[in-house]
Amino acid sequence: MDTGQLVLIIVVAVIVIAAVIIAVVVGRRKKTEANRRRAVDLREKADQEAVGAHQAKVESAQAEAAAVQAEAEANRLRREAERHSAQAKEASERVDEHLRHADKVDPDVRTTKDGTRTSEQARTDDDVRAQVAEPQGQRLTRDRTGRNAGIPDGTRHDGNVAEGTTREESVRERPLRDGDRNA
Repeated sequence: MDTGQLVLIIVVAVIVIAAVIIAVVVGRRKKTEANRRRAVDLREKADQEAVGAHQAKVESAQAEAAAVQAEAEANRLRREAERHSAQAKEASERVDEHLRHADKVDPDVRTTKDGTRTSEQARTDDDVRAQVAEPQGQRLTRDRTGRNAGIPDGTRHDGNVAEGTTREESVRERPLRDGDRNA
């Protein structure tokens, strides 16, 4: 091996080493540039997600405010319902008190010391209501004389039905007065 060959081998080795060094440097630069681009993309994506996260926070805050407002409205309505219930209870108690007082004052009603009707009196009241109720098939008419107001046809003053007499017959028998329409 002579010196020319040795110089040639050294020059080729230096060129190969230089080429490897240049290739590594260029590769690193490309990788760094690619990493920069990827970092920019990631930052843009993060910014977009930050906007979305901010919007989600705003919507969450609005939903929370709406929930608080709905809860306040529900509480207000609950208080109003309680107030109405108390007023209704108070009115009902007043009505009961008036009825108890009326029962105490009424000489026909038997009551206990606290003013409530006796159970016997309540049964009697039910019987009276059943007797006063209009019987099926009878028609109530207005007596213009004022004597038999609200008494069914054919019924006399004492509550008994006159045999063979109807309300229309008794009206025809009496003399006409001023203001009578049925002539």
